[in-house]
Amino acid sequence: MEFRKAIDDGDESNMRKLVYLPPRSLAVLSRDARYKYEHMIVSRMTDTVNGEIIPRKLRVSLTLRTALTAPVFDKGIGKISLAQSKVPQSHLPKYESKVFPPRWGQLSDAALANASSKNGDEEDSPVDRSDLITPETESKHVHAVYDAIATQWHHTRGKRGVLWPGATQFIESLPPGSIIADVGCGDGKYFAEILKHSYVIGTDISEPLLKTAATRGDDADDGKRKNIDGPQYQRLSKAKRALSENPSVAVADCLHIPLRSNSCDAAISIAVMHHLSTEARRIRCLAELKRIVKVGGRFNVQAWALEQETDSKRKFHGTDLLVPFNAQPKYLQTQAKSSENDDNSQQPSSAESKGKGVAQMMAEQYDGAEFDSKKNLVVFQRYCHMYRKGELESLCQRVPGLEVLESAYEKGNWVITCRVCE
Repeated sequence: MEFRKAIDDGDESNMRKLVYLPPRSLAVLSRDARYKYEHMIVSRMTDTVNGEIIPRKLRVSLTLRTALTAPVFDKGIGKISLAQSKVPQSHLPKYESKVFPPRWGQLSDAALANASSKNGDEEDSPVDRSDLITPETESKHVHAVYDAIATQWHHTRGKRGVLWPGATQFIESLPPGSIIADVGCGDGKYFAEILKHSYVIGTDISEPLLKTAATRGDDADDGKRKNIDGPQYQRLSKAKRALSENPSVAVADCLHIPLRSNSCDAAISIAVMHHLSTEARRIRCLAELKRIVKVGGRFNVQAWALEQETDSKRKFHGTDLLVPFNAQPKYLQTQAKSSENDDNSQQPSSAESKGKGVAQMMAEQYDGAEFDSKKNLVVFQRYCHMYRKGELESLCQRVPGLEVLESAYEKGNWVITCRVCE
């Protein structure tokens, strides 16, 4: 990068400076570099760095500036009045998204037909385009369920900060500064762990769950943040805490991730694959993870195992099951209040609710839910596919350009790590 002095201050000794910026580096301009110099990429075939001639490849520079609407103070040059300067005093309105988290729009029929060809080579796609359409089983027994139980899920799981060792070991093995996609991030419980050394982009199909990820900072108002995210959060710098509390997330299906191809250094997908109801959709999910991760990058996938440990309370007697989730009415009430302005939110009338308890009313409010009169709970049925030993590896082998680096069993889950080869 070449810097040339644009303001004549009488000092000709520093009219031109050459600074070598490695690829993917960030340069923060301050003092004289910010106010007195202009910068540019000068066209050359080579660069000389520490006495070594290095052939130059394609270089791209992005400059981000702040539009100032108030006087600037800098110790190097003193105070500048915008009224006395030649800078136009036009106030730039602050843009704020009206919808959070941003929603990756529903695909039209034409978009469905072309989605895969836009995201990658046609011959690399191993499944039919129709598998981009969500089956009713997943819509009713996965998406709708997690939307309903999001508040309880966050309070009983996300706040405890319990992370799977296999996932944390994978995250720790990545180079510092890596860009990691958390596909199916839920309430973002892995964000703090990732942000210790890297950066994260999260996607999930459940908007209520993502909203809990975006409001983790609000949970700290009681001064007990260490009990919410555990020691991972406490070790973050102030800047990384801000990223953790205001994460980069979007509502999106794991079969159509709104990220450019080869844009991530790595990816994780924890407890997502067992909610996909067909083999073709599972392969499609793996193909999407492969698409967004650069060549040479890795991704980690974890899913429920059919083979449970002998002392486990969970015993599965088939591969495709509806697993009950007992929801407490108080959390569903919270969810209902947060959705009271939605068109789909239907609150029972006083006539309907007469003689009924809260749990029973909530069970009637949510499609597919049942009322447990003995425990006074609302029972949802989650669709889950239990993976046999070797099944995940077999699916990966059907995605061109994937290599299975590691396969392991961890506390009732199968874990695989794959590398993108091409």
